[in-house]
Amino acid sequence: MLRLFLTVSVLFWHQLAAQDEVDNFCRENDCTEPAEVIVDKNYEEVEFQHVQWVETTVHGMDMNHAIETGLDKLFNYSHFANAAGTIIPISAPWGVHGDIVNGKMDQAFRVYVMIVPEVISPPEPTDQTVKIARVPTSSFYLRTIDRKVDEQQYEELVTKFQQDLEQDNQHFYPSFFIALYNTHGLMQIGFLKK
Repeated sequence: MLRLFLTVSVLFWHQLAAQDEVDNFCRENDCTEPAEVIVDKNYEEVEFQHVQWVETTVHGMDMNHAIETGLDKLFNYSHFANAAGTIIPISAPWGVHGDIVNGKMDQAFRVYVMIVPEVISPPEPTDQTVKIARVPTSSFYLRTIDRKVDEQQYEELVTKFQQDLEQDNQHFYPSFFIALYNTHGLMQIGFLKK
């Protein structure tokens, strides 16, 4: 019994120490701290620091199927389908870039997942449809989604957010949107600030 108690105690303290390291890393690297929160419209302005990710483009599918297909390719890259034949650590959140053409979502989505910052020079993918992207520091307007969203609601949410930004005279690129996901599903949608 004492051995079980000591084992559980050690595991608990290791978990706390690991959580502290993650929290400290996020504070040091300014993960997604909002620069400004626009409360009445339920969105915020967020600056993302320089990151690198691995991405692929998926055509002719709805957003859910595009994400599934894209994440499979990106998972394969991170598990030996790269020039080094090794595991490349990736991390959540993952996301989708899309275009709005004539008020509708284009059926070509760029699915991406972050490469952890410790990987300075990730090896090239062996799949020619997958590529490494290095993204400079960028500002976005983001709206957090706090409920489950079905396929038909994606476009409505993006369009409504686009209209809110236009109504507030915000300077953004209206034909390009992003969606960020975590293990619970859709987390945020956003537009790149000009």
